[in-house]
Amino acid sequence: MKRHNDVEPAPWNYGAIEVAWLEQAAHFTPAPASEPRTMMLVLADGGALAISVEETGSTYQKQHTELEPGAGWLWDGGASLTLAPRPPGRALLALLPAATLTARLGSIMDLTGRRLSAAQGGGAICAHMLAAFASQAPLLSDEQRQALGDGAIDAIIVWLRSEQTLGGRLSTHRRKLLTAICAYIERCLDDDQLSPQSIADRFGISVRYLHTLFASTGITVARWITIRRLEAIRSELLRHGGDRGSIRDIATRWGFHDLPHFSRVFRQHFGEPPSVYVRRRIRTNRSGL
Repeated sequence: MKRHNDVEPAPWNYGAIEVAWLEQAAHFTPAPASEPRTMMLVLADGGALAISVEETGSTYQKQHTELEPGAGWLWDGGASLTLAPRPPGRALLALLPAATLTARLGSIMDLTGRRLSAAQGGGAICAHMLAAFASQAPLLSDEQRQALGDGAIDAIIVWLRSEQTLGGRLSTHRRKLLTAICAYIERCLDDDQLSPQSIADRFGISVRYLHTLFASTGITVARWITIRRLEAIRSELLRHGGDRGSIRDIATRWGFHDLPHFSRVFRQHFGEPPSVYVRRRIRTNRSGL
């Protein structure tokens, strides 16, 4: 995305994330199709933030939103965007790789263009973390920022996943049921028998109704299980190292019995094969932190 304003926000690079403070009004336009697609996470800090989105095409549409402090907003980069912080407030911007978000969250359409809660829980943690990234960046080395950025992506994914689960079009009853099902999946990830049918049986609902619940997150229940297993495997690999033997043993224990298939799925999810990913993370942590 291209920025058009008199005072450019100076972004700091944290690996796959860029963060910057914005204290004056700024206009952003979509990046060319040839560039990797990015998402912009916008957080209101210390004051209100006015947002205007302009969509052009067969019909012209303009959307106005005002964020209160402690609120966030996700822009998909598909339309022109104007941000105007209300003094004494400012905006905190984080540019995120769209491919990573969609790989780990599934559809993110329900997350874009609506308020996200950054006043408590995971949202508050991410807001404080990104604010620290922007203010402390001059004191950190490139290697330190790379290592911290890797962890920040994980935290942001946890926050946005909770927004997926609790937001959207579900009634209060369905949100509570979906939250309970997700917690059950988390407890049973290492069970080879975990499946949509076993989950439906456990909660006394039909498989069809289970799929309806997960439709609100933009991801199927089977894909949700796969993603959570991949992230559990990733955490275990980082604790125990990434040699071929440990990768095979850990992947098998979490239900991946075909190592080439596991490597392909892991690469689709995290952007690198498991051995490369683990070596880079371990090397970066040792050298930078």
